[in-house]
Amino acid sequence: MSSESIAGLRQGVGRGLAFVVSGPSGAGKNSAIDRLLERVSGLAYSVSYTTRPRRAGEKDGVDYRYVTREEFARLLAQGEFLEHVTYLGDQYGTARSQIRDVFARGQDVILNIDVEGAKTVRGRGLAESSVVFVFFAPASLDQLGQRLRERGTETEEEIEARLRVAACEMTAIPVFDYLVVNERLDAAVDELAAIITAERSRVVDRRV
Repeated sequence: MSSESIAGLRQGVGRGLAFVVSGPSGAGKNSAIDRLLERVSGLAYSVSYTTRPRRAGEKDGVDYRYVTREEFARLLAQGEFLEHVTYLGDQYGTARSQIRDVFARGQDVILNIDVEGAKTVRGRGLAESSVVFVFFAPASLDQLGQRLRERGTETEEEIEARLRVAACEMTAIPVFDYLVVNERLDAAVDELAAIITAERSRVVDRRV
């Protein structure tokens, strides 16, 4: 068998991998993904659309693509979203076109998706590409509450609402492929990088 043939066995038919990272708000997903993108080559981030107001320090097109409810509804009607959810009154959606563009460049894509959105993608699949689902969890709900309070972007009432949602989201862990517990961010990033390495080396295609 030639070296080219051996290389072709990796990643199944080689049409790109999608890594869906989900978990409670405040668990540290954004920070982990930012560090992961600096370490892992051939990986690009799909920026979700949202109707949520931009927080201090956030950048349009980097953290989210911030749109009005009217624009979100237009994109939804056009079938642009692979999945979309409403979380605490705000809408979030993952654009199909961004994922296609990443795969067209020969890269894998990483997505930060709400837990309910991840369930939707799990049910629908992603065309001919393999999808790997990672639940990114805090060490405890108490730790999560502390992180939410430290970032200072929500009222106490909003934090309590997020913690109630988080408790429900944690029950979805069994439907994911991997669990990463963020006790220390560096260690959590190491685990995410190891998952990507393992999945890129997989011989048996998840779509089979």
